[in-house]
Amino acid sequence: MLSYSEPKRDRELQGNALTFEPSSLAIGHAAGRSTIRVQEKGCDGAPGKVTTFTWDSVEPLGYAELVAADLHHGPTIPLVFQDCRIIDTDTELNRNQVHTVRLTLESAFRSRTIGLVRNGWLPSALAADFPDTIILLDRNVVSEIVGRFDGGRMTGSRSDFLDLLAGKAVRINPVLFAMEGNVRAMPTPALVLQQLDEVAAKLRRALPQARLVLGSDSLKGAVGLIEESRKGFKRKQAFLMQLAPALTAPVSRKNAPARWTEVIAAADACNVPRSSLVALAALSSIAVPNGQSPTKRLLKFKTNYTEEDAYNALADLCSLELLIYLFSWFPSVPTTFFTADKDLALFWCGLGASEFESRGRGVRCSLAPDELLPGEYASQWRSWVAGSPKQEKLLNEEHP
Repeated sequence: MLSYSEPKRDRELQGNALTFEPSSLAIGHAAGRSTIRVQEKGCDGAPGKVTTFTWDSVEPLGYAELVAADLHHGPTIPLVFQDCRIIDTDTELNRNQVHTVRLTLESAFRSRTIGLVRNGWLPSALAADFPDTIILLDRNVVSEIVGRFDGGRMTGSRSDFLDLLAGKAVRINPVLFAMEGNVRAMPTPALVLQQLDEVAAKLRRALPQARLVLGSDSLKGAVGLIEESRKGFKRKQAFLMQLAPALTAPVSRKNAPARWTEVIAAADACNVPRSSLVALAALSSIAVPNGQSPTKRLLKFKTNYTEEDAYNALADLCSLELLIYLFSWFPSVPTTFFTADKDLALFWCGLGASEFESRGRGVRCSLAPDELLPGEYASQWRSWVAGSPKQEKLLNEEHP
């Protein structure tokens, strides 16, 4: 079961707040910790002061920052680092004091891979920087890793945040690769096993120092999740197939109320829970004007829409459902989901999911989908969900 509540206010910055205006910036390592070396802007062209610091956490970025980020080039990203310690400086900063550091990262690194984290996103290497973080991989990121690494050595011609994983013993769980499969339909147990073997071989060849979170129960768990969700998946597939003819073209403001009603009716007719992500995504494709909602592309609506198209869209949404459950069931385990799909990442950030907690076989989290459902649409969606006669059972807690 998945239930929602209103989110709390963001927490205030902790410690002594520092703001840098760097003329140059370098990410490195020292004593097993990631570091950032900042050279500030000097006066009259003279070199500025230099400070190197470590940190314990980075504040996640949100929807607006992701919309603005040019991920295929060097993105300009405002970052807030928490619980920082100065390890080297030619300023008068106190090395014994814990700081909060604000700076704008103007990086030569691309960030084609996005790390989805609690409350937002970060460039991939920053999302996985916390010790013992488990990295879930979208299929598109497996392709990116295979194309960028060979035997732990970087082979890509353009620098990317993903390169910072080279030589590190990161923890990777590739089960989503196998669960999605490569046939654009729910995989059989034999195919899941074949896909697990394939992705393990690819990752071990590309990143031999990585620790794969795979064991004897991986196949059983993956197959269990697939079988648990099969009936609900088929209903959601039928839901998308029913909606595709009406939602392929941009929806005008004049027609939006009628289309909204059609989505609600289709969800109830197909027995798709009102609290499901696919129902919210379909409504968002109507609510955001001029076809600009990321869900329009995420749901892959097009002329001659097929069950395979619907399957691919639902597989993406299932990865976010699994992420919500992992955050809820295992709150002390740092986890990130790497994806190269910006629309999927925008949907995650637009959900405003926070305050995850487990409740028996289900989970509860706060959602604030105001970017996905602007204006009065968000309150209309909440009223519709609140009136639901049933709640959604997304996953079986025996197979996390």
